[in-house]
Amino acid sequence: MKTFILILLTTFPIFAQNIDLPKDLTEFLKAKSELIYDYNSVEPDFVGIIDFDKLGLGKVWIEGNVRRKSYYEIPAINLTDQCEHYDPEYILLYLPNEKLYGTWDSDHWKLYVFPNVNWTDITKNPAEFINQQWNPKKEIGIEFDPKTNYKIINGWPF
Repeated sequence: MKTFILILLTTFPIFAQNIDLPKDLTEFLKAKSELIYDYNSVEPDFVGIIDFDKLGLGKVWIEGNVRRKSYYEIPAINLTDQCEHYDPEYILLYLPNEKLYGTWDSDHWKLYVFPNVNWTDITKNPAEFINQQWNPKKEIGIEFDPKTNYKIINGWPF
């Protein structure tokens, strides 16, 4: 039994981090599915979904109130790993602490979340969620406010 657990933890790093993913997302990723949408309808074109066995807990940053002097670090799980025109990481993501899906603009350090949305909702119309960071719509997502649950960190993460 110990060998099986060790194999599971080394093969699927997300389990070693004790992350509870939603069932519909887990099933989608394990099936190696891709989102179906008109690639020409979104800014980044094709965005590929990450393989289940590559999932891991990472982080995204939101800039603090003084440019390049402070930031917030938010735990996030990247759900995307292919995009020709932009950095594919975190174009779609899952915030395990908040149990929310979202998208992170890595150039401007803005995080948009999709309240009351599950993965099945995203698969029904992925283009509007993928495009949120380039063309924000309040009916799709809202900018994440880290001040309630995260402490500001002085300096810069790199």
